[in-house]
Amino acid sequence: MSDWYYENNGKRGGPVTADEIKTMLASGAIGSVNLVWTAAFGSEWKRLGDTELAPPQPVMPPPLPGKEPPTLPPKTPQPALDQGGFLGSELTKALIGRKHDHYLAKWRTLLAKAGGDPAKVVQATSWNWPALFIPYGWLLFRKMYVLGGILLAVQLVYVLLPDSVPTAVSRALSLATIGMGVVAAMYGNAWYFAAVRTRWDALRQEPDQAVALEQAKQAGGVSWATPIVAFALVLAAALAPYINRLNWNDPVAQVRDGHMTAYPTTTVGKAFAGNFDEGQWRSFTTSKGQRIVEFTGKINAALHESAERVLSDSAQNVRKGVSSKIEADLLEANYYLNIFQLVYRDLNGKPTLTNLQQKWGCSGIEQANLSGGNSAMVPSCGEYTLSFLIDAFGEWAEQSHWPTGAPVTVQWTVDVSGEGFEISQLSSPAWAGKDQDHILDILFK
Repeated sequence: MSDWYYENNGKRGGPVTADEIKTMLASGAIGSVNLVWTAAFGSEWKRLGDTELAPPQPVMPPPLPGKEPPTLPPKTPQPALDQGGFLGSELTKALIGRKHDHYLAKWRTLLAKAGGDPAKVVQATSWNWPALFIPYGWLLFRKMYVLGGILLAVQLVYVLLPDSVPTAVSRALSLATIGMGVVAAMYGNAWYFAAVRTRWDALRQEPDQAVALEQAKQAGGVSWATPIVAFALVLAAALAPYINRLNWNDPVAQVRDGHMTAYPTTTVGKAFAGNFDEGQWRSFTTSKGQRIVEFTGKINAALHESAERVLSDSAQNVRKGVSSKIEADLLEANYYLNIFQLVYRDLNGKPTLTNLQQKWGCSGIEQANLSGGNSAMVPSCGEYTLSFLIDAFGEWAEQSHWPTGAPVTVQWTVDVSGEGFEISQLSSPAWAGKDQDHILDILFK
């Protein structure tokens, strides 16, 4: 039925059938926006797309279901960075006193590192320059008296070390003092946080906050007197040895804190304290008016080992620089034969020497005349004579050479002017027949 009209480019077309309208729409001659009319519309033209002639809209499937995101565990609520208002409290500022803004800023950073947990702040690090250079001074200045006292004690122990302390111990304490400065620099701000927060916890329980604030001002802040006294103690301890050395009226101090001319790097006191047990110092004046300083003591294990090591090194050095084996063997034999005179004196009649003779098949030990009119005790061990001498030397060096516990007496004559002193006596069974310079070389080695 030809009862449709259409509009195209402002011109009316028709009448046409409904099928013709659809054909024109399909070919693109007209579109859904073109107007059409039929008698059923009365006096109104309508858009083609709004009539029953409009092509059906394609039915689109719903979107494919997506993969569900993985279920995340619920976030653990983080504690507030300032539980209880500690960092913003007037009590806290009063407890810090000087530079409270500086430390509050440091503590906010530390609290953030600790995840907002004040208990974990002591594990967080931050840098503090004053604590690096004078750790005990900074701690005492900030009224952390327990920690400051501990570090001060370590410092004083190091400063007061006697010269006789082994080098390893002195070096360990030196490293400890350096280390405690580094540790204080890294954790000092955290320690201060913990100390102030403990005081703050106690003060905020006070019902009257005005009273609490006054107490905070008195308990907190800084202390100038304590670190000054501590530094004065360390300085006095460091200078004490030098002050003693200026006291020339005391002859014992003059010798003990002085130096032998040939050994300028070690004081007499240090050399003797490290080599003898039960050391005693005294001074007296002779009938001729001479001032004498006397030291008595007993050879300790360290000195015995040192003397034994020097003797062993001397034996090994005999062969150095000699190209001929025959000549080297002869020199070595002569060296041990000379030492054997002391060996025989100290070990004669003892099982040690008898056992060595049996070991090396020696027929005996007899006195023999040597070139130059000298005589000596010589073992008769055939081809094993040198081996016997070396073994006897080793046994003697271990048992009888500067033996541990041997008593010694050393005396110095002090100038009346107090300007110097010199050794007047070296006496000990262990030093019989030994050269004074050799003895001093071992003592001051």
